[in-house]
Amino acid sequence: MDGNPVVPARVPRRVVLATWGTAGDIAPYTGLTAGLMRAGHEVVVVTSERYSAAFRGLGLTVCAMPFDRHEAAVGQFTSRRARTKNSQEMAVIAAEHLLMVAGRGADVLLAHPLLHPQAALIGRGLGISCIGVYTVSHAMMLPRLVAGNPRWRYMASDALVKVLLAPVYKPAASYLGRELGLPGSATENSLLSASRGPVRYGFSAVLLPPRVRFPALHRVVGAWQPHHVPHWQPEARLVDFLEAGPAPIYFGFGSMAGVDVEKLAESITQVVRRLGVRAVVQGGYAGLAGRGEDIFNIGECPHEWLFPRMRAAVHHAGPGTTHACLRAGTPSLPVPVGLDQPFWGARLHALGLTSAVIPQRQLNGDNLAWALGRLLEEGYRARTRDIGRMVEQQDGTAVLQAELGRPVPASGR
Repeated sequence: MDGNPVVPARVPRRVVLATWGTAGDIAPYTGLTAGLMRAGHEVVVVTSERYSAAFRGLGLTVCAMPFDRHEAAVGQFTSRRARTKNSQEMAVIAAEHLLMVAGRGADVLLAHPLLHPQAALIGRGLGISCIGVYTVSHAMMLPRLVAGNPRWRYMASDALVKVLLAPVYKPAASYLGRELGLPGSATENSLLSASRGPVRYGFSAVLLPPRVRFPALHRVVGAWQPHHVPHWQPEARLVDFLEAGPAPIYFGFGSMAGVDVEKLAESITQVVRRLGVRAVVQGGYAGLAGRGEDIFNIGECPHEWLFPRMRAAVHHAGPGTTHACLRAGTPSLPVPVGLDQPFWGARLHALGLTSAVIPQRQLNGDNLAWALGRLLEEGYRARTRDIGRMVEQQDGTAVLQAELGRPVPASGR
């Protein structure tokens, strides 16, 4: 991230960036934020307390949303009603905090897709420009429906996911409607405000299906790389392990919940022995850990440092990890868990960048060994490097630096 060119702002802006999600969701926004600050913009971040430190380390103001209880409950509910209620409460809390921060003065709101509906309504009510900043589109949550890539399927899938999510935002829309005196019903406001505004997608157009059409105000600008912490140094034991033998295979599933840790650990152990390779296993949210002298378990470690030292990577196919592998020229074996990950896995396969896509629930030692054995062929590495160079040419941070440096129209009422 630090190597990206800085586009000085012709008109410095007061920017409020609202983001939340998994740790993988947050990482690209740290780099985007750092880039906007280097360009001369004043940035305030609204996020949960869990991720506040990642932004406070940049030396900016953070408004922390009190999500601790709600975040702890995610994935614990057995009923759909309870899950929806938890999400609705979080949406209202986010609306309250974002309105408070924006009301203190802002030129533009930048919003993660989970917070874009509230931000769009606030922008509309206060006359502030609002831009969605997404690392995933809504349609990507339904990869089977967009298979074959006809344009109408992609647009229909995008609209369908927004309709399915609308009940989550209805109480927040009611609250903002009252506070801001907005016309329209809560149902209408929870659906339309974000859909009508501009969106910038922080992923590479190289990975998209051919002929995909986005709405008129939506643009794919290129990936936002996570902020690189200055003077970061790897653990000495990790360096010793890397230097003690051939480049290992990376295994990691980020902050995904619902991963069968024991099954994964056993599969990794089997494959390392069967293929005669070494492995680095990143624990992540699930606490994954391999077993054996040829396996080294790690915690947090920047992918931009780690992946160039890996022979290949087996991962959950989140967009951040997928792009990091491509930039490093490291072949990937996608093992998607859910959400948009099957989409990215399918795109890697369609582009000839991987030997297979294995859903996490279907993974075992046999199919992992077969797919990984094929992936280690040199052809996949060469193809990954070629596509990676194309991904590197799209600097999503520089695009937003330049865009926010120009006069930005306010959202209409």
